[in-house]
Amino acid sequence: MSEGKEITLLAELTFAAPVDETVIGALKLLMTAVRQEPGCVEYAAHVHTDNPRRVLFYERWQSQKALDVHSAAPALTAFRSTVGRLLAGDSKLTAWERLG
Repeated sequence: MSEGKEITLLAELTFAAPVDETVIGALKLLMTAVRQEPGCVEYAAHVHTDNPRRVLFYERWQSQKALDVHSAAPALTAFRSTVGRLLAGDSKLTAWERLG
């Protein structure tokens, strides 16, 4: 990937049970913090309409470097500590480079 290109990341999480108030609260805290990170263009979490155990993050970053910095951000580490034990498996991440 080119360093200067905008990156879109889709991150899919599957929880062992439908998301509850604990998970929703952690998601809201995470979104608030991450949106303040340098290089964050857009950061939103979505719950699947037919399977409330699935959460999709739609993320846009100014560059791969900004995304790399985000991967070690304290807010993300705290989120993983809060909800990691509630996950039903590994996350699925796909990165996309913006054209034009």
